[in-house]
Amino acid sequence: MLPFKHLILLLFGLAAFTASNAQTLSPKADLLLPDYVKLQYAGGIGFMSAGVGYSFIKDRLDVTFFYGYIPPQLHTKTLHSVSLQFTAKLIKIPLSENYQLLPFNFGWFIHHTMGNEYWIKLPSHYPSQYYWWSPGRTAGFFAGGELKTPWLRSKVPASGIALYARVGTRGLYIATKFGNSSLPVSEIIELGFGIALYR
Repeated sequence: MLPFKHLILLLFGLAAFTASNAQTLSPKADLLLPDYVKLQYAGGIGFMSAGVGYSFIKDRLDVTFFYGYIPPQLHTKTLHSVSLQFTAKLIKIPLSENYQLLPFNFGWFIHHTMGNEYWIKLPSHYPSQYYWWSPGRTAGFFAGGELKTPWLRSKVPASGIALYARVGTRGLYIATKFGNSSLPVSEIIELGFGIALYR
């Protein structure tokens, strides 16, 4: 599998290429290129994760595909995962000509962790319905905010960089909390921080 640092370089290189060639590409080719790339720390999809995505409905809906990575120093071994996320951006507040605040973004995601121990279908050595959930595939929701800026616009061929933060949880965590009221809320919450480079 492609090393994480190489993937990051590849994604941001793609973003730079997309932005710099947006005027010369054919309409069909332009539609296929992503509208942004993201680099995220934590947030339940890896220690670090990188994503590409598209914006729809006048930038009110984002669809992002993430690849997540957890190094062996933080786990018993290296973990890889993928995540598909849908983000709604209903409130946009212009702070100035170049800055825009999106104070309440919210969304839903489905997440898949790779590896034999992260199965999706119950292995045959377990009795039927022994587990009602799959450790390999989970889903949840999140909310957060974003600040769009013109930073680095003069240094990279892109429209600017956005900083964002999010807090989320998973359906499995909520079900566990209902079954165990003594479980601290902090144990079911996932915080994440990231940057997005828009073309």
